[in-house]
Amino acid sequence: MSKTKTVRSVPAGLFITVYADFLKKSGRIELPSWLNIVKTGINKSNAPENPNWFFYRLAALSRKFYLNRGKGVGNLRKKYGGKKRRGSRPAKKVPSSGKIIRFALQQLEKLKIIEKDQRGERKITKKAKQDMDNRAEKIIFSIL
Repeated sequence: MSKTKTVRSVPAGLFITVYADFLKKSGRIELPSWLNIVKTGINKSNAPENPNWFFYRLAALSRKFYLNRGKGVGNLRKKYGGKKRRGSRPAKKVPSSGKIIRFALQQLEKLKIIEKDQRGERKITKKAKQDMDNRAEKIIFSIL
């Protein structure tokens, strides 16, 4: 009995790393000039140290849309947000930067990884889903 290998059967960190590497090597993603200096949220003090952080964010968003559809920018801001430390006052949960998420979603739409349906919700395309499943299968076979 052959069980199909999907993105769900691969550890998230491993899949995101491999898919981010694929997105970087594809060379079809336009990187803006502000990407090196922008903070990912008001709870952060500096820009990310990893120079490839945007590719990881794209891969994580792709996986998120693979697993469940219809996420808006507001929900994604909450997910990628964090805790802002406010000195002696209690910490507070704050959302991440909306510009980065909107830009990432626009890039994924240009690459035809996600698309909007009739109701305006974003979902993953069939071709992208097949591609991600094929990559997940290769990852599983390389582990075993």
